[in-house]
Amino acid sequence: MDDAPSFLYDHREARSGIPDALRRAGFEATASQLPVGDYVLSERVVVERKTGSDLAASIKDRRLFEQVQRLAEAYETVVVIVEGTPVHIAPSSWRGSLARVLLSGAAVLVTEDADDTARWLGRLLTLERRGPTEARGRPRPRRPTEDRARVAQDVLTCLPGIAAVGARRLLEHFGSLAAVFGASGDELRRVPGIGPVRAGALAALFADLDVGGGW
Repeated sequence: MDDAPSFLYDHREARSGIPDALRRAGFEATASQLPVGDYVLSERVVVERKTGSDLAASIKDRRLFEQVQRLAEAYETVVVIVEGTPVHIAPSSWRGSLARVLLSGAAVLVTEDADDTARWLGRLLTLERRGPTEARGRPRPRRPTEDRARVAQDVLTCLPGIAAVGARRLLEHFGSLAAVFGASGDELRRVPGIGPVRAGALAALFADLDVGGGW
């Protein structure tokens, strides 16, 4: 169909079966040797897909962060899909690494398997096709400064065991996102609702992070 949403995919992704699944769903897929990313959904959206084992390997050799940086330099919107549960790596390590990816501005999606990944890509393609009609390439509007607190809260709710209420309490207690990530276990325990077990788990997670700057 001429009106079917189309996308490019790296030729190595053919073995996953995802491009064929999207073709069966009515999308137009074209194989290519992509310089970065696994799926290019439009001029502004790129997707990097990693299985659980791929993610672990790319974290250990720090390739993940280099890939995300290159993707961000080439595309306005970067989506990292993690397919399945990471293996052969400590949960605190891969969660901390994904937190770094989130803080860099990329989106992270966790899918169950290749079929689930294909469904998510289909949703993204459909939404992107319905996107703004104005010409691509215009400067992306920045979120107002007053929204920075909301962004910081959204980031904290991605942490294990932290809901919206806990995120607000952490920000109210420490004053900034950077201060939260720099807190020790004892300091975290002073926040209402953060018990010793959760405080220890968060402190261990933050120890894996290497982020700078303040909010």
